[in-house]
Order: sequence, then structure tokens, then C-alpha cells
Amino acid sequence: MEADLDTLLITSESELTLAQRVWGTGGWLEPGAREGLDWLTLLRLLGWAVAVNRCGASTPEAHGGTRPERIVVGCDPDCVGDTQLAWIRRSLSERPVLVVARAAAAGGTWADLSGGAGTADRIVGRNLQWVGPGSTRSWRTSADIVGSRLRRSAATTVLAMLDGAPLIVARAVERGVVVTLGFHPSTARDADGAMSALLKHLLICASPAPVAWLEWSGTMVLRMDDPGGAQNVHLRSWAYPKLDQAAWAAITQDLTRRDARLSIAYVAGWVDDGDATRGDLWVAGTAVPRVAGSVHPSRAVRYRDRHGHLPGTLHDYESEFRGIQALRAAGAGDVELHGYTHLFPDTSAWAAAPDRYDAVSWFREFGRGAAPVLAGRTAEHHPLTHAVAALERDFGVRPTTLICPGDEWTDATLHQALDLGLQFVGSYYLALRDADRFCWAQHVCAPYLDEPAAAWFTSELPVVGYFHDRELALDGVQWMTQYLDRWAAAGARRFIDFRELATAVGCRLRLRAEGGHVALHVDGRGAPTWSRPVHVGIRLPDRCLPSRLRVHCDHDTVDVPLERVEGTCGFASFGAPPCGSRTGGPQTP
Repeated sequence: MEADLDTLLITSESELTLAQRVWGTGGWLEPGAREGLDWLTLLRLLGWAVAVNRCGASTPEAHGGTRPERIVVGCDPDCVGDTQLAWIRRSLSERPVLVVARAAAAGGTWADLSGGAGTADRIVGRNLQWVGPGSTRSWRTSADIVGSRLRRSAATTVLAMLDGAPLIVARAVERGVVVTLGFHPSTARDADGAMSALLKHLLICASPAPVAWLEWSGTMVLRMDDPGGAQNVHLRSWAYPKLDQAAWAAITQDLTRRDARLSIAYVAGWVDDGDATRGDLWVAGTAVPRVAGSVHPSRAVRYRDRHGHLPGTLHDYESEFRGIQALRAAGAGDVELHGYTHLFPDTSAWAAAPDRYDAVSWFREFGRGAAPVLAGRTAEHHPLTHAVAALERDFGVRPTTLICPGDEWTDATLHQALDLGLQFVGSYYLALRDADRFCWAQHVCAPYLDEPAAAWFTSELPVVGYFHDRELALDGVQWMTQYLDRWAAAGARRFIDFRELATAVGCRLRLRAEGGHVALHVDGRGAPTWSRPVHVGIRLPDRCLPSRLRVHCDHDTVDVPLERVEGTCGFASFGAPPCGSRTGGPQTP
């Protein structure tokens, strides 16, 4: 039996170099440099497998000989080679495939396939309206959207409009549909997140074949940095006491009442400055010899400040550890990687430096300054290797996500994270794992928790809300409570953690016909084990939805309820014991 291919993505020759293990930089890229990458990460966030093929490359038959459900041209469609174009035409004749591309030049090789749908005059507006198949949608953007009015022919129909002008049109070709965009998708997405929602709606509702997708509307990933770290003891500008078990109990109570989960970016290695005059150090209840640069398990540390930044303060990491373990036992979150020590990897050099308590640069573990030290270490002695082993030893869990201290890293660090099996790298943007590669998604942003706004949710994709334990240590747990309330008022309907996100994004969704019915096949190989059910949307363009959906999930088969929102579209939840149980409801796409 041939393997299924969900999506074929055709990109320019200058993008997505196959020899590279990291696509994107984690920083801002101009739209013209990331059109293919934006499409790839959007498709992956929706739960679909993607194969990349370059313009002018050999026929896509190399991807298993299968016909995909959708073909996306993530570049100028006039660059598509003749062999690729012939393959696309054959795909359209053989199955109900969706083809999406920007408008081509008049008279170009793509123009005939799109029914002559080319650009006319420039349009600028803020009122978007979907008038194509499926549910009608409208968006009022906060910034101007710039596009082109599309020329129409008798063979095309309008799918979406901008201020009343045709912005997306479609043409039926054989058994499939060819869609033309009157805008650059990456440029438009930068103007307003509603354009990501429009593209998502297009991929779902314009498809002539049944579609299943991961539903992320109103979803926020919660991330707290710095538990376990020694930086609050050593760095003068970042001094504060650790949260104790009682504070963690209050955090757990707040999360539990919201049915929320928190990712705790934990630092497993506590570094000693070796100065006994500054404070007293106990490890596992025993006073230990002070050795500058030595690393102790954070979970076992108690440190009393005598003549440091906060004299008289007891930093009780044992109490913190018990509180985190209780939170995990309550199902309110899990730990992830915030480096190993949050300090320069040559900890002895840090301990000997005269500015060790004041220079923030010493508290960056993976940046360019640390690269020469890390380059001299084998993978076995890399801080990330130690960090993963420490979380497995101390918490009995393998992490899914790396949060680099100070948002500093090199590609060599990300390669090590890939080798260790991590699924995400979190910064202001999010890197998703795709096979043996990280792909930076500018769709997913990480505002600070004290910046709630409804605009973050207009993309209908996940938002990461991050903060530090410092705010709660200084202002109380109510600091988190008040901002989570404000995020909920702004549109956050689900608070999840990175492990839950990794489980969902690690799945591949595919609807298949089975004896007159449609069943959902979920390939979760390589994804973390279930923590809670995953929310998916289902659309059957040629029939009404049944009341229940059969789900084949790895080696398990269950029937789950389908919540119908219109005749052909609905939502279901599956995964985690008992499979099919519900934890909150997904939102209408």
C-alpha cells in the first residue's frame, strides 16, 4: 500500500535548503525570504504532513508516488517547471486535490491552469469576507491589507473579498480545485493575524475532499521561566527569593480551576560561587564544601544568603521542587528545559570573573559567547545532554521543549536539541520539529503575560504567554491570576502546556473512507504520550456529519462524539485515557 502524502509544498530554489537542519533564524525574516517556511509551519500546525519540492526540481513522484490532498505553491507560480505542472494536472484529474498559489503573470505557464485569474488594480482595505464553501466568515483587520483585485473569468468563482473586491478566486479543474490568491500570504499575515485565519479557512473549506485539522482557536500555551536556577541568587539585577511549596500550591489551585496546564522551564543544575562568606549552602540537607563553579542538583539545594544581594533570605529549592511535583501530580503542567545551569558553560570561569554578579552576559548558556566552549565538548558532555538526563532523573520525564536562557543560541545548540529528540524551541517565535529539522514559525508569537489583548488570537493559532517566577515571588501569585483573567477576557479559552502542544502537533491527521463512512486516522508515532485530549475539526464537503466519529489512533480504535456546528463541519476530541473524553470545547473555525 502506498503511503499517504497530505501536502506537497513547492518552494523557490532560494528557500528551505535541504542540507540545513534549521529553517529560519528565530528572529524576524522579511516576507520574501520565508513564504515557503510560513506555509510549511502553518500546514504542520494544522496537523498535516508536508513534503517539500523546489521549483524546477524533478517530478514530485519522488515523494512515494502518491497524490496529495493539497498542493501549495509557496513562491511565484510561474517558476513551477513543466514537469511539475504536468504532475499537478495529473493529480487534479485523479483525485479531489486542492491547489493554492499566488496570482501568476498574464500569459504565464500557470495562467491557463488558474483560469486566467490574474491581478488587476491594487486594493487596500480592512474588511475581509469569506463567501466560498463552508461557513461564512468576516474579519475587520486592525491594519490595512494590501492586495490586488483579481480578474475573473466565467470559469472562476469568488471565495473571499477585501472591501468588496475579489481577493481569492477558485476554478474547478477535473476532480480538483485551483485557488488563486490576490496577495502575498506572508506580507498579509504580517499586517494582521486575521490573514492567517483566512488562509486556514481556505485550506479547510475550499478543499474538495474531506478534511481533518487541529483546532487552535483561543489557545494559549503557558510558560514560566527560571525555577531551579541560581541566577536569582547570583545576579544582582535579578535578585529575588524562590517560590516555596505554599506558593506553588496556590499556583496549582489557580491552574486547576481553569483546567489549565503550565510549562515550567526548569534549570536542573545549581551553580556554586564558592564564596562561603556570602551564604550557607546545603545539598540534600547536608552542608557541603564550597567549590567555585561546582554544579549541584537544584531540587536538593537550600541556600541562605548572609552577605549577598538579599541578606537573611532563604532560597529553598527543595520546597520549590516539592511544589512543582505536586503541581505535576495534579495534572496542572510539566517541566521543560531552560538550559542546564542558565550560566556560562565554563562555570569555573564565571566564578573567577570580577563581574560575575553584575554582567548579564555570564548568565547566557548557549549564545555566541559560549559557542567556543561548547564546540570543545562532545555531545555526551554538552549542557543539554546533562539537562535532559537531570529532568529524567529528578522528574521522571523527558522534556519536549528548549527555552534558551536570554533567548540566545547558535544552530549548533539546536542541532544538539534535535539529536536529543526535542520537539520545540521556544523564543518570541516557536521552532517546530519536522522530521530531523527545526522550522521557525512566525505564526506563533510569545507576548509577555502582562500584555493581554484580543488581537493575539485573531490568527486562530496558538499563542505562548510567558513570564518568570520572579513576578510571583515579588508580587504574589495574584500577579499570575489577574493576568490569566485578563487573557480569558481577551479570548483565551484553553490554557495548555508545551507537552500538550507537542502531542497534538506530533500527530498526522487523515480522513479515509471506510465502508460508506469516513474515519479519522491519527499517526502519533514520535509524539509525546497523551496528557489530555486533542481537539480536531472535521469537514465533509459532500455529506452531513454523523453524530459520532471513528478514530484510529495508533493502536487504539474508538468512537467519539462529533459536535456539529453546521451541516458539514464539526469538532471532536480524542486521546488520553479515557480516549474520547472532553476537556473544554473547541471553537468554531
